[in-house]
Amino acid sequence: MKNQIKFFAVIFSVLVLFSCKDKEGYSKIENKQEPAKSTIHKIVINETLDGGNYTYLNVDESGNKYWMAIPNTQVKVGDTYYYDGGMQMKDFESKELMKTFDFITFAEGIRTSEKLIIEKQVNPHTNSDTSEMEAIKIEKPANGVSLNELFSDKESFSTKSIIVKGKVVKVNNGIMDKNWIHIIDGTQFEGEKDLGITTQDTVKIGDIITFKGIITLNKDFGHGYVYPILMEEGTLVK
Repeated sequence: MKNQIKFFAVIFSVLVLFSCKDKEGYSKIENKQEPAKSTIHKIVINETLDGGNYTYLNVDESGNKYWMAIPNTQVKVGDTYYYDGGMQMKDFESKELMKTFDFITFAEGIRTSEKLIIEKQVNPHTNSDTSEMEAIKIEKPANGVSLNELFSDKESFSTKSIIVKGKVVKVNNGIMDKNWIHIIDGTQFEGEKDLGITTQDTVKIGDIITFKGIITLNKDFGHGYVYPILMEEGTLVK
């Protein structure tokens, strides 16, 4: 969805020493056409690089070596981890590491236990605060729309610039030169509760913010990763 997903965000270069290594040592990840969320990946860490807000990993998945990036996390080379989902990007440039990756997979995180991932798939709300999403109520902004109004009438808002207000529940910064956030306002439509926004502005989880941006429907980033609805070029309304 960056984690996107961020994710939807999600969201998000190698040291000079690394640029001298033979690229043939790392193969491109297989292009999977099925939705990424349906797959659990088992990987072994070959190498790690610190890229500011992200940890870059060279991993081995059943003999297939590729690069991936996760929010800054301590991992151990040689250990086995698991992750589900992920978004593959082509020709991604990391300014922190001064390197362009031919292919890289962004994931929300990795785990040491396959069982935890399976539990997350069975109950996608295991690690989310659903009580907050149900209790929060944010007033619709002036000249703006609620998320319920947006989700229930998407087509009429497509390609239009609108104003929304909500609480930030997810942030993935620096992916494709954008920050990816998700907001909720306490309203929903047919299970849709949060809106993904791409922006150059910086916010924190928990902030109550107002954004103005252009609504895009069915934004396809390739490899089965599609945002049914996304606000792009979002700017904070002071």
